[in-house]
Amino acid sequence: MARLRVPRTATLAAAAATTLLLLAPAPVAVAESSDRPPSSRLLPIPPGGIHSFVRGLNSSGTVVGDYYVEGSDGPLAIRWNAHRPGYTRLAPLPGEQFSRATGLSDHGWAVGLSYNTLPDTHPVRWTPGATPTRLTLPAGSRGGNASAVNNSGVAVGDASGENNRSRPQRWRPDGSRTDLPVLPGDNSGTATSVNHAGTAVGWTEQRDGSTTGPAHPVRWNAAGAVSALPLPAGFVGARTSRITDSGTVLGHGRLAGSTEYDRVLVWAADGTVRDAGRGRGYDVNRAGTAVGASLDDNPYGDTARWNANGTRTVLANPAEAAGEVLSINNRGTAVGYAWPPAGNPALDKALLWKPDGTVVPLPPTPLGPYAAAFEVNDAGVVSGFAVGTDGAGNATTWRATVWKR
Repeated sequence: MARLRVPRTATLAAAAATTLLLLAPAPVAVAESSDRPPSSRLLPIPPGGIHSFVRGLNSSGTVVGDYYVEGSDGPLAIRWNAHRPGYTRLAPLPGEQFSRATGLSDHGWAVGLSYNTLPDTHPVRWTPGATPTRLTLPAGSRGGNASAVNNSGVAVGDASGENNRSRPQRWRPDGSRTDLPVLPGDNSGTATSVNHAGTAVGWTEQRDGSTTGPAHPVRWNAAGAVSALPLPAGFVGARTSRITDSGTVLGHGRLAGSTEYDRVLVWAADGTVRDAGRGRGYDVNRAGTAVGASLDDNPYGDTARWNANGTRTVLANPAEAAGEVLSINNRGTAVGYAWPPAGNPALDKALLWKPDGTVVPLPPTPLGPYAAAFEVNDAGVVSGFAVGTDGAGNATTWRATVWKR
């Protein structure tokens, strides 16, 4: 299933922008082809749209994201259907103005949020036919968010309440809600990912006003029972962000004496955990290979792969200062981007790494040479966004993009 990522370049682009499935059985994965280069395509947006971004890609090649209309204060969710031209709007809930997609399943369920003003957001789930449904929240909640959804339509996320606390939530396909339990001694938490078996991960913590204790990584089974994930020696907390269908979990740990969650942790399905090193981890595949940006040798981040055998590979990054690897598929192909040594940090280059580590720059789009690749599926379809610039080289436009053979 697709996940929401917030890499360095996405934060910059979203700030600037503010100033699905085919209705058929799930597709069989198609092997990647390496005998011809991929081509780029800007994804269309409705009239009046000026920027668009991708938020998820599934196994069929369907993409979800959001777009911005000139003069608007918020985004509108959108879906680009695989093998079909055009787009489908993912409408806000009735009576609300804005929507944002945060997750997409292989069977076409999408989740996200709907709102009029921040931070009063409401979790929403869109059917494969694009109908929005409000996901209920506990009494007294100010708002909430759905962060992930599986092929059955089970969604997870959280509800926000008083004293800066949140409560992890699970919503079944029929709309019924479960308040997921937190660990003893904790009073706040969030669920970040759910796999197709219904196992979810996230973290819980103790919050008292503006004071927050260390996060405790947790897993909820399909029945909703919570269990703590173990930490390596010397760690006091961790936050988990992703669980695969094989049960592998990705997260970030915090060492004793530190305030930063800056160590990449990977839990195997049996619960054993490995510390991959200092960095930002964005994705992990079913074999346990993780990707992201290693901070062990470069404070800005080296494009990196943390192999399932415990070794690290610093991936080639041609003529650039730093970069991030944002996605890896189950065949070992990874994608991301690099940014230049000097100049405008939004002017990124989209890159693909083959399983053997060979780097392949992704071709430019009609907007020019600048882009970032966010997701790659097992068929080799890549999604991301392209950047348009003015005559002085300043970024002016962001557009959702796919690369495919």
